[in-house]
Amino acid sequence: MEASSISNWLWPALCVVLFALLILVLLRRPQAATLSQPSRLVEMEDALKELYKLQRNESPVEAKTLAQALGISIEMVENMIATLVSFAWAERDANTGIRLTPRGQERAQELIRIHRLWERYLVDRKGMPLEAVHVEAHRREHETTPDEAAKLDAELGHPAWDPHGSIIPDAGRRVPPPAGSPLTACTPGDRLRILNVDDELPALLAQLVALGLIPGAEVEVVERRPEYLRVKVNEDIFPLATAAAGRIHAVPVPVLPVPLGELPVGVRAVVAEVKGGGKQQRRMLDMGLVPGAEVTVIRTASLGSPVEYRVKGTAIAMRRSDANTILVEEVGNG
Repeated sequence: MEASSISNWLWPALCVVLFALLILVLLRRPQAATLSQPSRLVEMEDALKELYKLQRNESPVEAKTLAQALGISIEMVENMIATLVSFAWAERDANTGIRLTPRGQERAQELIRIHRLWERYLVDRKGMPLEAVHVEAHRREHETTPDEAAKLDAELGHPAWDPHGSIIPDAGRRVPPPAGSPLTACTPGDRLRILNVDDELPALLAQLVALGLIPGAEVEVVERRPEYLRVKVNEDIFPLATAAAGRIHAVPVPVLPVPLGELPVGVRAVVAEVKGGGKQQRRMLDMGLVPGAEVTVIRTASLGSPVEYRVKGTAIAMRRSDANTILVEEVGNG
């Protein structure tokens, strides 16, 4: 074949290939440019987590609500929403709201789980103070792959709680809301055990830790006013702003807790504490057996085990030995 005939078809073909490659690069360029900016990606993932928290009732979230939660302007939020949609992490609702896609929910759950695992690691293995771990865990969560998170989880023995008292879900599981009730829902005279302290505001958390308001601490409400509560911790009585009290979740201190497996059929009780550890403890939490949850004994098998219970409207069956790892306080008959 002559050189001139080769060039007649080779160069046009090469131009077509190059043009196709150029179009492909241009199509991929916007997303690649966005993802290549680490700080921008961190902002988007933080917005994703906040949207996940706001969407607990599965209804769309308005832009102004997200803006208030993030403390930024509507214009900035609208820009973030557009980016979340381009990532396929969220979709716009017909009523101008925004909701997470399954892909977005999965990523948000993954980030929250990884963050809580790192907090557990930093306190247990590095000895960092409770009020200092949030910032470092936030940095690491965006750099950790799911495989690395699974290894970290196994290394820690599959903990069920982070050091602030928040539940660490298994991979792929929904992140449950804080167990118990906020201190703002209490009444004077209540004796409570703290389950969870919000770690989103490090300065506030440092003050709460200094006052002894940490997971596991017992607190008595002495007085309640619209602006503040007066609480007693370790014989010390001090005022606690209502805004701060709303970030602390607790359950009543049981008068006489008993193992769940010892309750007779028909009895209602409130979960006071979930013993055990690792995956067994996580399984209990996944079934809704969290402190403060109401449980009713429905029936017992002919050999005495398993026992069927009703928790949050759902019937579950457990071996009596597993049920005995849950301490409850009897509240009446079903």
